[in-house]
Formats: sequence, structure tokens, C-alpha cells
Amino acid sequence: MVRHQVDLARRTTGMLLVQVLQGDDEILVISSWRSAKDLRAYAESALAGDFVARLAPLLVAPPSVRSLEIKLAVEGSEPFLARDEGGEG
Repeated sequence: MVRHQVDLARRTTGMLLVQVLQGDDEILVISSWRSAKDLRAYAESALAGDFVARLAPLLVAPPSVRSLEIKLAVEGSEPFLARDEGGEG
């Protein structure tokens, strides 16, 4: 369900990056947007509303949403989204 939503949302104006991280009992979705206006437009869209409605029955607690401003972003010597040569990811 999350992968499908990301595939749909990636076509949204202003979306720069999405990361989905999963632990034993939680999922964390991190997204980066070109502007606060683009993020607001997505958050208020039918696409986002439909996703939250489909997700709600699976949650044990309401989702937590926070907006943070990037103050520093540094890439390592290897590309961030490098091809998976080891077959592990």
C-alpha cells in the first residue's frame, strides 16, 4: 500500500524525495519537497486524503506528522541512490 502511494505521489508537483523506513512494528515515511506550498498542496489533496483513509484501519495510533526544515545535507563519496550491486536491498 505504501509503495503504491509513493508511486502515485512521486508525480506530484514539488516532490523531491521519499524514503520509506520500516522497523519491526512501525513505518516511517520521510519526504522532501521543493517548497512548503508544494507540501501543503499535497497534504490537502484527495490523493493524500485517500491514503490516510485506507491506512487508518491498520494503525494502532493516529499517525504523527511533523515538518522540519533541512539545515544541512551532505552526500558521501558514493551516490545516495547507488545501484544495489550486492543484491541485498
